[in-house]
Amino acid sequence: MSETFLDAHEITRAAFGTAVAKTAQASPHPTIEIVTGSDLMQKKFEEPRYLWDAVLPDAGLAVMAASKASGKTMILLQLADAIAKGRDYLGLPTQRTKTLFLELELSERRTQQRLSKMGIVPDGGLGFAFRWPQGQNGLNAIADIVRENEYGLVIVDVMQMLWPMDADANSYQDVYSVLAPLRQMANDLDVMIILVTHRRKMETADYVDGVIGSVGIAANSDVILSLLRTRGEDEAILYIDGNDIESKKLALQFNSNPLGFTLSSASPEEIGLTPERREIIEAIRELGGTAKLSQIAAQLGKQPSDVSMLLTRMKNSGLVSSPKYGIWTTKRGVESSESTDATRVIDSIESSETIESTENRAGSFNTFNTFNGTLNTSEQTANTTKADWPATIDDGDLFDENELFNSDVTTETLEVVARVFSKLMETNKNGLCVANWRLSCMAEGVTSEAFDEAKASYDQLGVYVQDGSVVRLTA
Repeated sequence: MSETFLDAHEITRAAFGTAVAKTAQASPHPTIEIVTGSDLMQKKFEEPRYLWDAVLPDAGLAVMAASKASGKTMILLQLADAIAKGRDYLGLPTQRTKTLFLELELSERRTQQRLSKMGIVPDGGLGFAFRWPQGQNGLNAIADIVRENEYGLVIVDVMQMLWPMDADANSYQDVYSVLAPLRQMANDLDVMIILVTHRRKMETADYVDGVIGSVGIAANSDVILSLLRTRGEDEAILYIDGNDIESKKLALQFNSNPLGFTLSSASPEEIGLTPERREIIEAIRELGGTAKLSQIAAQLGKQPSDVSMLLTRMKNSGLVSSPKYGIWTTKRGVESSESTDATRVIDSIESSETIESTENRAGSFNTFNTFNGTLNTSEQTANTTKADWPATIDDGDLFDENELFNSDVTTETLEVVARVFSKLMETNKNGLCVANWRLSCMAEGVTSEAFDEAKASYDQLGVYVQDGSVVRLTA
C-alpha cells in the first residue's frame, strides 16, 4: 500500500472529499483545550441513543462478521426492515430510522426473491443500492447520499466491495487508515454504518479474533456483531460486543418459512450440545424449569443412574445447577416472563411434611447412627450437631425424610459406605483418606462408580468436611 494512506490530509480527503480536506489543511494546528478532571466531572452529557436498543448506537461504525452462507445478509435485512419501520427485533425495541442497504453481492432479482421468502415488504423508509463506487469515490458517495437523504443507518454488504484497491484488509495500518476516517465521518453525520465482512475459516478461541482484519477493525468499531452458524444447521449464536454496550450473546433459531432468524428457546450455552444433553435441558424446562432426578428420568424414559451421571457432567460445564441436593434446574437461558422462580418451584416439589429446619433436625437427633448400629453417643454427639448420619428404621428403609439421597443409589451401597466409614474413623480420628475409604468399600463389593454416587449423597449431610483428599468429622 502507498505511503499516502499514512498522511492525515490524504486520509481525510479519501473519506470526506477535497472540500473537507482543505478545511483540515487550513487548520493544521487546532487550538488545544485542556479540561481539568473536576470540570470534566461537572459536564452534562446526553444519554446514549440507540437504533436497536442497547446494541446499535445512533451513530458510529459497526461490523457484522460471519462465514459464507451463515445467514448474515438475512439477519441484516431483518434488522434493516425492523429499524426502518420502528418494530422490535429479536425482542429488543428499535428507533424508526431511514435506512439504506448497499447490497453489493446480490442482484435486484435475487434480493427481491429473498425478501419475498422472508416475508418482508419494505416501505419507503428502506432503500437499496446494488452498485456503488469503490475506494475513495465510494466513501465520498456515502457521505453525500447521507446528507442528501438524511439516512440514519447505512448497511454495506460487503465491506470488501467498497475497499480501496491498494488497501490490504489483513494489514493493521491499512485497515486503520480506511476505517478511522469512515468512523469519524459517521459520527460527524450522526449516522450508523454497518460494514459486513467475513470470518476466518479457522475458528479462534475469541470470536472477535475470527474477524478478518480483526485488530484494525476492533480498534475502529463501536460495535462488533459476529454470527456463528454452520451451513445447514438451524441454530446460531449472535455475539454482540462494543465500546459502550454490554457484551451479550443471543441464541437464534433459523427458520425456512418464512426465511430468517428468531430468538431460540435455548440458551447460547445450549447451542451445539449433544442431543442427549439438549433433551435433558428440554425435559427440565418442560417440568417447569426445576425438577427431581426421578422426574427427569421418567420424562426421558431413561434409567436414573444414566441421567444422574450426565447431569453431573453438565453441572461441571455450567449448563445446569443443583440449588438443593437431588433438585436440578437449568442454569440460564431464554426465560419467558411467566417463568417460575426456582425457589418457589423447589418448595412446591418438597411437601411441607418433609421440610424441617436445620435447628429442628439438630435438636431432634444427638447421635451418629450407622446402618450396623449406633456409635458411642458420648464420643460422637459433638460431631453431629449440624446433621445426622442416615440410619435404618424397623422396616429397613432409609432414614431419609428430607430426600437427600440420590434415588439411583441402592440401600445396600449406602449401608456399606456408611458402615465402612464408621469403622475406619475409629482408627483415623484425625482424618480419613478418601482413597482408603473407597478401597475398603470396593473390597466389600462396591464399585468405584457406586462409591462416588453414595459419597455424593453423604457429602450433603454435613457430617464430615473434606479437605483435599481427606475427610474429617464436622466439629
